[in-house]
Amino acid sequence: MKKKALAMVMTAAMALSLGTVGFAEETPVETKVALITMDQMDVHWVRLKEAAEAKVAEYNEAGNNIEMTWMAPETKDNAQQIQKIEAAISDGANYIIIACNDATSCNNALQEALDAGIKIIYVDAPASLEGSATFATDNYAGGVQAGEYLKAVLDEAGVTEGTIGIVDAQAGVDSCQNRYDGFASVFEGTDFELGERQYSDGDNAKAQELANTLIANGVVAIYGTNDGATNGAAAAVADAAKDDLTIYCVGWDKSDSNIAHVEGGELLAFMAQNPNVMGEDAIDAVVAMERGEDLGGEVVDTGVSTVDASNVADFK
Repeated sequence: MKKKALAMVMTAAMALSLGTVGFAEETPVETKVALITMDQMDVHWVRLKEAAEAKVAEYNEAGNNIEMTWMAPETKDNAQQIQKIEAAISDGANYIIIACNDATSCNNALQEALDAGIKIIYVDAPASLEGSATFATDNYAGGVQAGEYLKAVLDEAGVTEGTIGIVDAQAGVDSCQNRYDGFASVFEGTDFELGERQYSDGDNAKAQELANTLIANGVVAIYGTNDGATNGAAAAVADAAKDDLTIYCVGWDKSDSNIAHVEGGELLAFMAQNPNVMGEDAIDAVVAMERGEDLGGEVVDTGVSTVDASNVADFK
């Protein structure tokens, strides 16, 4: 499944997005769901969780009984995420909705869940173990989108060479790897060089420190692969501007901080995912399967938008 290219499965997405309109007259669903994201602190996961909760509430108001528990680790940690999977099994979950830190570390625990009859739905970042469905961003394509945006800005500014610094989240995170790979592909064959990936663990302060060092070492631009990395990088770019240094910065993920950085000019653009769609579609998938539908491991691209000064107001 890791090798599958994300494809928009329009008919499936339309079917799953019908909501409770047609379901209310059917046999009520009663099931237990564990939502396991990568951590609790990233705004992206909070929004996904809130969207899933809202969808659960919508179904329950229509006469269903879905119990959902958010069981995320405090920080991105493979061992903690495995513990959460094991806790979900012990707690009697019927479904695990999960965004995996990397593609393989949770496979044994997830296989244990499958052996116990629990169905796996991936959001944002799947494991290599096949689940019932995946709702995620095409991170490689989004990385290409970010790279093309930055390259166009650099071309317009007359910058034709130099080092582009990379502030990453955590080593081994499949989604960030794809974002990097897509971004890097844009600069192949150019006079730009991508610097060694700097891992911030998604922590804003650490990302800012790393970006400060990159700027001191003479990078012309910085790319952040998640919310925390981008936020910290943009803060460092804002500090550099006070010393009349122009550093071009693009990154990932919608958050109040990154919106403010775009408005401030230190962040040129960020790639906005749709965590709300991921959360809503995952709960729709639970209900569809409870009502006998076989989703067949489908992979649905939940989309990405480039947010810059021209449209940032639309994303508040």
